[in-house]
Amino acid sequence: MTVDFFEGAAGTGKTYNLVGRAAELVQSGVLGEDRRALALTFMNGARRRLQARLAQNIVFRRRFDCQTFDVFARTLAARRRSLIHGNATVLAQLAALDEFDGPCFLASRLLEIPAVQQWVATSFPLVLVDEAQDLDDHRALVLRGLSASCSIVAAADAFQCLADGRDTVGVMGWLEGAGQTHRLIEPMRTAQRGLLAAARAVREGRDVKAVLRQSQQARNSTWSGQGFRLLETHASNTGLVAWAIANEMSQRTGQTAILTPDARNTLLRTALDVVKAKQWPRKNGQTFGPYAFAWETQDSQTANALLTDLQLPPTATYADYRAALAPITAYPPIAHAISRMDRLRRVCGQNDFTYAQVTELVREAVRNQSRLGFRQPWGHLAMTIQRAKNREFQNVIVLWPHTATGSPEHLRRLLYNGITRAIGHCSVIVLGHGRLGAPPFAPPA
Repeated sequence: MTVDFFEGAAGTGKTYNLVGRAAELVQSGVLGEDRRALALTFMNGARRRLQARLAQNIVFRRRFDCQTFDVFARTLAARRRSLIHGNATVLAQLAALDEFDGPCFLASRLLEIPAVQQWVATSFPLVLVDEAQDLDDHRALVLRGLSASCSIVAAADAFQCLADGRDTVGVMGWLEGAGQTHRLIEPMRTAQRGLLAAARAVREGRDVKAVLRQSQQARNSTWSGQGFRLLETHASNTGLVAWAIANEMSQRTGQTAILTPDARNTLLRTALDVVKAKQWPRKNGQTFGPYAFAWETQDSQTANALLTDLQLPPTATYADYRAALAPITAYPPIAHAISRMDRLRRVCGQNDFTYAQVTELVREAVRNQSRLGFRQPWGHLAMTIQRAKNREFQNVIVLWPHTATGSPEHLRRLLYNGITRAIGHCSVIVLGHGRLGAPPFAPPA
């Protein structure tokens, strides 16, 4: 079996080349008849984006499955677990693992069995893996097990792993030595020289200010380059932080994504509420703001927000729960949950439901909506840098509070991933003065 590995910095087209190489293999006949490609990622967000890329390519039309490593591992473990039923050593190791790592460990051990390798290859002769640098030891072993009988096309960049302290040497080393490595060096996402220079300085641990032009505005210095701007603002003044954000938004056209390493920072949250509501004057009589945007949240947070203001009974009939949910039936997950309850009533004869059952139906509906890619709000967005990973936006504002935590290396990776989401322009607003002489903006003192 073959392994093609695409390695390169952010924006060099790793996913583009991943899909392109996989399409070449499909056209050469690697799938044969009635077989599918299997696309795997570590996180659901990356899975949705890879699924969208594959769906746009006619070569893969109805010929691929896109899953996370965890879903694939659970499916494999459930279907073939009987093969290790009598292996006391494996079962003892499995008992020591949690509900997330356990299935992946079990799947990796099953993939050591030739019959399982052949069974998987019969269904999925070709496996695509995006964002492979995120794989921990258990999931990396699943990938290695698949390589025994499947052709692998993978993409990764060690510097874009955002799990603080995770060692990427093992998975990157295996990918480097398992087959053919393709180095990607030409930027495809943006041609903005200042933006590229700033991102490269962060990646290499150099002083970001040194690759930019300094200018003085009132009492504050800013550092700029083509497509990039770095500035500081008072960390204790909500109004000034809000003004800085809105002023940057006023100078751009198109969608802006507001990214931060700490979305729970109180001052930052308050300032963004001001951005949504306030209008500011300019000296020439014109105004700017307010700017509406939506926070992009985790599925669990979305479900909690839908249910937070409702008083749902611990147990009630279908009719009572439908009435209680009536005020928010305009939201698709709520309508879907009611439809599921109605089906259970009609098909299974269940008329009484519990609070736990109803809330789980809502949570499942939110997860399905997200999994299928329907949660795609338009307009300006706000989210964590982690959630923005592997995505791109016309304009980006990175808000960097003092509450960003982690090792210097981790902070640099976070800032790099935030900056490199931008196509046209990125502004980095640092909350607080005197912080640009330390990581992630400069080498350690």
